[in-house]
Amino acid sequence: MTFENPRARELWARTRLHVWPGRYVLASLSRNEASAAAAALEGTGEAFLALLVERDEVSLTLPESAWAAHPLRPRARAESGPWRVVTLDLELALDVTGYLAPAAAALAAAGVPIVPQCAHSKDHLLVPEERLDEALATLRHLIEEARRESAG
Repeated sequence: MTFENPRARELWARTRLHVWPGRYVLASLSRNEASAAAAALEGTGEAFLALLVERDEVSLTLPESAWAAHPLRPRARAESGPWRVVTLDLELALDVTGYLAPAAAALAAAGVPIVPQCAHSKDHLLVPEERLDEALATLRHLIEEARRESAG
């Protein structure tokens, strides 16, 4: 893969991968469950957590163990998992364009589905647990390629 965006290539050359321990669930709740979903994040320790409230739904990403017996679970519209969370461990400026595109393309070419979850300064990918090794190999190959192209 040739990086079309030189800035993205430079950033990928510096990217590290962090795999969060444990299994995760992505749950969908109705919009009126936003406060309850936010409360569900309390007491989950140092785990990865994501809450997205939008017009049509609330999406909640949290450890499978925290979700298993949670009172909100019976009210979920949908849930999926187990997912593993991979953080693209690099602080990104908000004006960066095209950073996630090479990862999405490479993972799509490998047939690995992802759910991107972006924070203010880092991007995260939910990957099906059974595809984690394949996803990591694909992302590591992308990083190595970026390093070779940046050095050459």
